[in-house]
Amino acid sequence: MKWSNILKVFKRDMKAIIKNPIALLIIGGICFIPSLYAWVNIAACWDPYENTSSVPIAVVNNDKGASFNGKEMNIGNEVIDELKNNHAIGWKFVDTKQADRGLIDGTYYAMIEIPEDFSEDLTSVLSENPTKPEIIYKVNTKANPVAGKITGVAQSTLVNQITSNFITTVNETAFSSLNDLGYDVDKNKDNIIKLKNSIIAIDKNMSAIKNMLNNINSNSSNLSTYLEEVQSTMPSITSGLNNISQNAENTGTLINTSKESLNSTFDNIRLNLSESQTSLDKVQSNLDDLSSMANDASSAKINALISKSINEIDKVDNSVTAVINFLDAINKKIANEKIANMITSLKNIQNSLAEEKTKLNDLQSKVNSGQNVDKGLLSSISDLTKKIEGQVDNSLNRFDNDTRPALNTIADGLVTATKGASDLLGKANGLVDQINNLLSTANQGSQLANSTSEKLKNSLEEFSGVISELSSKLQDVSDDDLGKIVGILQSNPEFMGDFIANPFNIEVDAIYKVANYGSGMAPIYSVLALWVGSLILISLLKTESAEFEGSENINLRERHFGKMLTFVSLGILQGFIVAFGDKFLLGVQTVNTALLIFVSMFASAVFTIIVFTLMSVFGNLGKALAIILMVLQLAGSGGSYPIQVDPLFFRIIQPTFPFTYAISGYREAIAGPLVSTVILDFAILTIMGLVFILLGYLLKGPLNPRVRKFEDMFEESGIAE
Repeated sequence: MKWSNILKVFKRDMKAIIKNPIALLIIGGICFIPSLYAWVNIAACWDPYENTSSVPIAVVNNDKGASFNGKEMNIGNEVIDELKNNHAIGWKFVDTKQADRGLIDGTYYAMIEIPEDFSEDLTSVLSENPTKPEIIYKVNTKANPVAGKITGVAQSTLVNQITSNFITTVNETAFSSLNDLGYDVDKNKDNIIKLKNSIIAIDKNMSAIKNMLNNINSNSSNLSTYLEEVQSTMPSITSGLNNISQNAENTGTLINTSKESLNSTFDNIRLNLSESQTSLDKVQSNLDDLSSMANDASSAKINALISKSINEIDKVDNSVTAVINFLDAINKKIANEKIANMITSLKNIQNSLAEEKTKLNDLQSKVNSGQNVDKGLLSSISDLTKKIEGQVDNSLNRFDNDTRPALNTIADGLVTATKGASDLLGKANGLVDQINNLLSTANQGSQLANSTSEKLKNSLEEFSGVISELSSKLQDVSDDDLGKIVGILQSNPEFMGDFIANPFNIEVDAIYKVANYGSGMAPIYSVLALWVGSLILISLLKTESAEFEGSENINLRERHFGKMLTFVSLGILQGFIVAFGDKFLLGVQTVNTALLIFVSMFASAVFTIIVFTLMSVFGNLGKALAIILMVLQLAGSGGSYPIQVDPLFFRIIQPTFPFTYAISGYREAIAGPLVSTVILDFAILTIMGLVFILLGYLLKGPLNPRVRKFEDMFEESGIAE
């Protein structure tokens, strides 16, 4: 085989194209037509999800509202108000009759109805008999399959928004009550501190009075002097007790109200833990389904169950994290061993959740790589789920038996002190009157000194015991502790409500960011256009060399490769036009424009070699094979959807497709090249091209007579081209 003879065939074709205007015009059209296919499709899907505001979805609000914590609330109205400011979807606010009619005639793609008892059912979650609220969602899947997916996302978004808004509202209401009380307590903090200090001072004065009475029996002649001193001390004690009683009564009212609001917040903590049990039950159910279906189901179904389990684990983790953050905030201000133990218990649950999520991700990776479900790993995950369920149950018991009482103790601290003060001071006021009567009796005569002083001493002993008991308790409460309680009560209600409803923010960091959907779809449409271009070439141009002067000395293989050069040259031109238009006509994003053009030209050359060889060696049968290969690659190259969601057959043969590496090369140029990936793509495309060159070299001669005979018989039928 001589290279010079191959070039003769190639040069003859080039001269024929250049010298014949009609041929030049047709060749120009052949090179340009594939790019139209790519450009039209890319432009059509340039940014469809930016236009979802024009997708009409009917929203019907029949919610009658409900009363929560003494406050009227209508979740349905709140949702409608927010949706009016949400332009991501074409919300249409209509009544039920209009929505049903529009759904049937195609006016609306979907309908979302908030029923009349929605707010009532939603707020019942904090009652003894909770009712799970429902939202009615109807979709017209006949109208458009993609629209159904968009409306499904809208429905999920609405449900998540309602859930978040409700939790925010509940907790914001509770913290708003605490906030108002916090300012009242802060305003009266000086009086509360004065109350505490006055009781302690009285306790110290009582010791002096008792010392004077102890000397009466041994020095009765000085009884009058002692009694006068005692009587002079009593007015200050009486005045102090009256002032203290008034302050204690006002402070008790404030702190009792604070306790009620804190109890509401503690109920929400238990609710979060109870919801975690429900999520774990769903995870266990998913694992049971996985175990029963094992390898009989498609990987897409298995992946869906694993993803649902991961989502439920994330929900549990978010709930546990919210409780930890709240308890930690309390514990930092007022350290408590039982609260600290609860935090440790919840952190152990967090560690178990992280371990389970890692195992679920490992299981999903194995399934995505084509492996069967790992029964051992699945069993381990199931055991771990049961362990976490036990941990949550233990935490609930710990919360009910230890943590909740500890939290109640903190809330009860000031109430108990104030109530004790009120009771003790009531006794004290009664004793003051008795003491004054005894002092008057003592002044009537020293002959009554012994008996009167003994009675007076006993009364003062009782009085002293009461004051001493109260003083001892109040000395355990520092002024800083009161300040910490005020700090908790004055926490920002909007922040605390939003924090419990949404305990974390998601920071999105796009790796190899693609600007728009059109740029993301450019690889599949452009690569498909290149293959279509090669099919057009073999359909409109001859794959056999024409006779010309000097062609009698050119053998069959030389004619084959000479003609291949012509086709490859035109294919390279097609690749250049497609890539050039992608970038400079449509504005497809590129990180490396030169790489984009080179990938397109190189992939087109390889495609042309493959398609030309099939047609040249196998005739019309080869043309059919080229079309079948295009169909298979379109479905199984991972151009539109992740290859992991395709059936197992396509996942197995996907690495053998030329499309796979051409699309990958396009993506590297558009989003940012990874050198190792680019080298791999070019290397495999080169190998594929060389394989078909070798195939043509080996089979063109031996198969040509049989193929020629087959073609002649087909032409004799009168229906061949």
